[in-house]
Amino acid sequence: MGLKCEICGEREAVYTCRLCGRRVCGDDYDSVKGVCKVCSEAMCEICGRQLAIGYCKYCGRIGCEDCLIQVSTVEYVCKDCAFKYRLKH
Repeated sequence: MGLKCEICGEREAVYTCRLCGRRVCGDDYDSVKGVCKVCSEAMCEICGRQLAIGYCKYCGRIGCEDCLIQVSTVEYVCKDCAFKYRLKH
């Protein structure tokens, strides 16, 4: 048997996450997104391409640095809400 899954530690790792490089089993791999379950849960809900860095203070979606605008040291607004609410950025 080969390497063990880096998430469950039980089954054989047969996939490599394209974002973090974790070696994972089929149960811990999201084949649609091509990433492990950990990265899948932390994926930007707006573009679906990168890991999220925060959430929009208006709609609550988690987003990546390309999809969020930092409006204070601790707050972000997604580009959709910025346009919807006509926020300056």
